[in-house]
Amino acid sequence: PRSTLFPYRRSSDLLKTPVAIIKGYAATLSRPDARWDRKTIQDNLGVIEEEADRLNALIQNLLTASKLQAQGDLSLTKTEVLVDELAELAVERFTSQTNKHKFKLKFQSPYPMIYADEARLRQVIDNLLSNAVKYSPDGGIIEVGGYATTTTATFYVRDSGVGLSEEDQRHIFDRFYRVDSKLSSKTQGSGLGLYLSKAIVQAHGGTIEVKSAPNRGSTFFVHLPRV
Repeated sequence: PRSTLFPYRRSSDLLKTPVAIIKGYAATLSRPDARWDRKTIQDNLGVIEEEADRLNALIQNLLTASKLQAQGDLSLTKTEVLVDELAELAVERFTSQTNKHKFKLKFQSPYPMIYADEARLRQVIDNLLSNAVKYSPDGGIIEVGGYATTTTATFYVRDSGVGLSEEDQRHIFDRFYRVDSKLSSKTQGSGLGLYLSKAIVQAHGGTIEVKSAPNRGSTFFVHLPRV
């Protein structure tokens, strides 16, 4: 049915955008009649790398969503994971992608090691950081932190962006849901990131929630059981 296929068509269109940008910049750099200076080359290569990262994230989300729909749940490969170190590495990657935002790490010390799927948790952290950057277009501080109790390890991502209405908060974890705002129409996204993040967290026996208000920023909390 059209209602079922349309979101996937939209997602395939999203994949075409970074591919077209990568191809365009690569073609520009390889022009035989041009002699580019070093700065121009580095700038163009930076765009190619950024779009390649975005393409990789989109593909990863689509593959995970397809697997989730086919199997009904997610298989996990659990090992001992240091979430604070995962977050630090993610922040390093995102710091190189924006000059408007400042990142702040605020984890309880010591922060407990948990038993989890490292690749899946990295996907959750990347999705939350990507949204924090995307929906705080004027910049500001993005804080990534965590704390723990005897039974639960929590980490969070907090931004100072546009925030969410109560209606958006009720649906933000639904599949293919995108916030209805002028900013959303200007940003790329499949509407899968938070849906998949929730599925991954629930597969670990945890929960994810958001606290937000319009023009007051958003904080996403992930609560995972300690083993």
